[in-house]
Amino acid sequence: MTLPVATILVVDDDPLAADLVVAALSREGHVVHTHDSGFGLAVAIHRHRPALVVLDVCMPGLSGYQALKAARALDPAYGVDAPVLLYSGLPELELAELTDRIGGCGYLRKPAKLSAIVDAVRLGLVSALARAASE
Repeated sequence: MTLPVATILVVDDDPLAADLVVAALSREGHVVHTHDSGFGLAVAIHRHRPALVVLDVCMPGLSGYQALKAARALDPAYGVDAPVLLYSGLPELELAELTDRIGGCGYLRKPAKLSAIVDAVRLGLVSALARAASE
């Protein structure tokens, strides 16, 4: 299945991990923006209007999970309801449970190969498109 070029927001406090994701997705033609903290997540989503957010769970200060909960508590009219793909070094079972808890469209364990990143984002975008079509 060929997907259209999408705008993706990568949120990760580790610049090397973020650069890896950006490189993988840029090669696929996606427009990729980055944000380095859980703080300001809602503003970054509102500003970039991504088709998908690749979100690191374990960031200092305000975790990706906490930031996402805060963003989703805002008025839906603010436009921060983008689908989320969790990206973390957490154990797989914990990451899968957290993905279910937040209603994420998938997860990816760190460290990941470029092909795994592309595949996970592709599946996340397909899942997001399917959810949008069913609403």
